Amino acid sequence: MNNSIATDELTNFHRAVPPAHRDDPAELISDYAPCQGGAGVQGHWPESAPPRVLLRQEAGAPAKVAAPRTRSPHSRAGDYWHFVSGFLRRPLIVGAIAPSSRRLAEAMIPAIDLESAGTVVELGAGTGAITQTLRQRVGPRTRLIAVELQGGSAQRLRQRFRDLQVISDSAENLRHHLDRLGCRVADCIVSGLPWGSMSGPLQDRILDAVLGSLKPGGLFSAMAYVHAGGFPSSREFKRKLERNFGQVTPTPIVWANLPPAFAYHCR
Repeated sequence: MNNSIATDELTNFHRAVPPAHRDDPAELISDYAPCQGGAGVQGHWPESAPPRVLLRQEAGAPAKVAAPRTRSPHSRAGDYWHFVSGFLRRPLIVGAIAPSSRRLAEAMIPAIDLESAGTVVELGAGTGAITQTLRQRVGPRTRLIAVELQGGSAQRLRQRFRDLQVISDSAENLRHHLDRLGCRVADCIVSGLPWGSMSGPLQDRILDAVLGSLKPGGLFSAMAYVHAGGFPSSREFKRKLERNFGQVTPTPIVWANLPPAFAYHCR
């Protein structure tokens, strides 16, 4: 293929892909599969139907187009891309460069009976890695509520988990939202928030909201990153947990997580 044809192919492809997807690798991988060697210039996208692909055909036959490939908005690759882009934009709020692993999600949720729980709350649900595990543990009548500050992540959660109540707001307003929803207390609160990246006053406000929302004897699980263990804010957060809970138990470190992390189980 000569250079002029190659240039025309690239121009046509770029023109065919909607602008919103041109810089999103996850979108390109999911929506725009390479052509299968159809008539004309190989790899050329018909401008009349950019999200479709050419099929192999006999020479001289009219071009055939396949139905668009169905893209799941909840693919793990899509979750990683969404998470990484969020981290690059707001690293102190997102706190991690990748979604929590399945092993960390399991460590975050203690071996307690959640099937009979009335209300379970997740703070900082992100892309839903821990949410998925929680949904497998709660009972059919349990109200599962996710609090997520980032609007884009909150929308993905709503699309992924139709039965999940998603609150797009700061976790410090948890008590207000439980009152609004008619929930008196939560049986269990699981936090994926980056406590080590927070200021002391913000830690206090969110922890006050947790203490004001958790039922007596309820369990609070808080994620902590190993690399942030030496931060003054992390050490202060642990002291606050020990002051407010009678029992604070760290789980084993999940080294396979990125970054390695563990959880505090607090009662």
